[in-house]
Amino acid sequence: MKPMHTMIVAAVMAGATLASPIASAHATLKSSTPEAGAVLEAPPKEVALTFNEKVEQAFSSIAVADSQGRAVSAGPAQVDAANPAILRLAVPALVAGTYTVTWAVAGRDGHRRKGEFKFTVK
Repeated sequence: MKPMHTMIVAAVMAGATLASPIASAHATLKSSTPEAGAVLEAPPKEVALTFNEKVEQAFSSIAVADSQGRAVSAGPAQVDAANPAILRLAVPALVAGTYTVTWAVAGRDGHRRKGEFKFTVK
């Protein structure tokens, strides 16, 4: 019975080891400007999201909405030419309030990842 147990444990560990590179192949948000939960004295001129890998322009987006859910951003987000792991969106002059940033990106593996966070302008 012990050899069977050893084989099962070895198979599970091998599967986990092989799956690790696949799991980490998705584009993951590393940081944002403004940061999630930030309370800003002055409104930002843009939202910039930095991912752990290059994102695909055609399949990536950022939207900014006010506290009533109305879109406040105009135009599509752009991949930074100098660093294709950064996605940027210019925003108009924001008034005081809480804003929700919603994003979706596709990395080199083609899988889309989505997320959102809020920030506040005083």
